Amino acid sequence: MTDAGTENPQTWRQAHIIFEDSGNADPRDRMVTTLDIANITGGTIDSTWTDADYTTVNTKVAALASAWLAGFAQSRLRHKQTNYYVRAFNPMSNPKPFAISGPPEKIFTSGQAATGTPATIQANQLAFTTTERTAYPRHWGRNYWPLPANTHLSLQGGISNTAVDALATAVQQQYAGLMAAEFFPVVPVTQVQKAAVRGLLTVSAIQVDNVPDVIRRRRIASVGYRKILPTV
Repeated sequence: MTDAGTENPQTWRQAHIIFEDSGNADPRDRMVTTLDIANITGGTIDSTWTDADYTTVNTKVAALASAWLAGFAQSRLRHKQTNYYVRAFNPMSNPKPFAISGPPEKIFTSGQAATGTPATIQANQLAFTTTERTAYPRHWGRNYWPLPANTHLSLQGGISNTAVDALATAVQQQYAGLMAAEFFPVVPVTQVQKAAVRGLLTVSAIQVDNVPDVIRRRRIASVGYRKILPTV
């Protein structure tokens, strides 16, 4: 791939699916699921994205967000918007692999609410994950889906087999739709066997298991109550 130091760098897009809790207006507490997508035509990356391209891609991305909201998430979750950022690699001489993207090139607003069970007692950091498998086992991608409804969790804290199957199917269907339109979900790679590289791997399969994860650094910023006691 040509990098950001060339006249015509090859770029892809990173979609930020932004969710928020309807009961928490603090923007610091929004939850973000990211997808990297490359426009590949005839085996070559096409860095130019038209309005029609964005509309095509966002139809599938919005359907993916909608599937999570309708089938899995607590009702207090909202899909606020999806932002699309231009992504490119820095030259190999730069230790930072990714070029600064700047503001989003395209924004699609939403506002759709989830319909899952609201009476859930769980930490806000809890998330389900989908894994993007590539040809290189140690270079897979992962997506985090926030605020799952407790109806999908077992008494032992695992995800039900039914929910695992349904989430895998929902993601696979939208990825297949993207690829049919020549927009490919990809995993950026910056290191192979401890050697620096710059490249994109296409996603060959979607994997979902029954182990919940957490959206790291998702401790709620808005503290509603705090108590401090002196030790002496």
